[in-house]
Amino acid sequence: MPSNAQCGPGFDRAVHMMNIEQLHRLIADHDIRLIRAMYVGPDGISRGKAVTPSGVDSMLASGLGLTQAQASVTVFDVLPPTSHYQPIGEVRLVPDPQTFQIMPYLPGHARLLADLYTLGGQPWELCPRSLLRRVVGSLTERGFTIRAAFENEFTLYAQPGDRWVPFADYNCFGSAGIDQASPFALAAIEALEAQDVHVEKFFTEAGPGQLEIPVRHQPGMRAADQQVVFRETVRGVALAQGYRLSFMPKAYPDSAGNGCHIHLSLWDQDSRNVFYAQAQEYELSSIGRQFVAGILAHTDGLLAFTAPTCNSYKRFVERSWSSCYTGWGPDNREATVRVVSSFAHDREATLNLEYRPADPTCNPYLALSALIIAGLDGIDRELDPGPATLTDPALLSPDERKKHGLLPYPTDLSAALAALERDELLCAEMGAARVRDYLTMKRAEIDAIAALGRDGERLAYQFRF
Repeated sequence: MPSNAQCGPGFDRAVHMMNIEQLHRLIADHDIRLIRAMYVGPDGISRGKAVTPSGVDSMLASGLGLTQAQASVTVFDVLPPTSHYQPIGEVRLVPDPQTFQIMPYLPGHARLLADLYTLGGQPWELCPRSLLRRVVGSLTERGFTIRAAFENEFTLYAQPGDRWVPFADYNCFGSAGIDQASPFALAAIEALEAQDVHVEKFFTEAGPGQLEIPVRHQPGMRAADQQVVFRETVRGVALAQGYRLSFMPKAYPDSAGNGCHIHLSLWDQDSRNVFYAQAQEYELSSIGRQFVAGILAHTDGLLAFTAPTCNSYKRFVERSWSSCYTGWGPDNREATVRVVSSFAHDREATLNLEYRPADPTCNPYLALSALIIAGLDGIDRELDPGPATLTDPALLSPDERKKHGLLPYPTDLSAALAALERDELLCAEMGAARVRDYLTMKRAEIDAIAALGRDGERLAYQFRF
């Protein structure tokens, strides 16, 4: 067996951080019985196949077979009849050996994140991970790298009787809630740290059973990969403790929803944060303002990827700290983009942008790709975001909001999909085939949920992500 092998002829995926012998040693030393090759579908659901140790070499050499149609199914695993991809034709699920991790919450299991390749060994046009790799590459060509983190809120459920209910009720940031959630939280943090996901904080949030575990930012692809590992881990730890966990954006109309704020900053080749400018207003540089302006210019289309479910739009309610008008501002948690104020111990490193209208049902590769594309458009066109919003837009009159360009978000997923369809830049840069199939899949999902009536969104989203 070669000591520094590639992932098979045609796939051009060299192993840098771990050679094949090291991987086999880890599998044997930890008594790993099943190794998953995982990807995230356009629907946001983590999917994959598992092999036994005897199948690892062939999986790394040639990938695993997968029908093209699998990338077009809805959250109900239904393939729309109008999809371009039907059950004819194959792609290969090719694991990235650098992502190998033992799953500490599930003895005997390990995980590899994977790309989708054509049979000829080229990145497939619908592969989300390959898209982000290309988009990050466009940053590199401009001399930039991106650091990002997905900041998740989620709901922990217990089953004291015959149905699942939020495990506790407490105040936002309540110390008593930290007491109640501690057994879960400590186990989740330990499992995340064991997989090189570095946890920064833990606290209770405003909804029943709602928790948040922010993690440290990572560069480029690692940020999106980390989000996959995070979702898998907290869900797995919950199951191991007899709980269930939900990322559903808005399970209850009268309580806080689950967001997934995306924090990001751009850095140059000298490892300087190009969004930071000490002497500028809010410490935000001209490039940072342009990046913000790009996001604002494309917000309606972006929402199709960052708020990708029917339920997502239930979050966008005035005075609920989720944002529902297109705007930006310093530490404004009702803005589309919040300029996060820096911290005294390291001003440059801690100044970043927070994109707020995202939730944990999004595919992190698609969401981050779309945000980078929009932001770079702002830089390329030297756009200006206009004046910062220094108040809650809900406190302004409709005329005042209109005057300041604070436009309401699309009212539902259908409207966001239509906005994406009109956004020529996002359609071109995300890929025409990808957008076409995404629109088809999501519109079929909307129809399926509508047919289920009042319980449709809960059946679709409560425990699937």
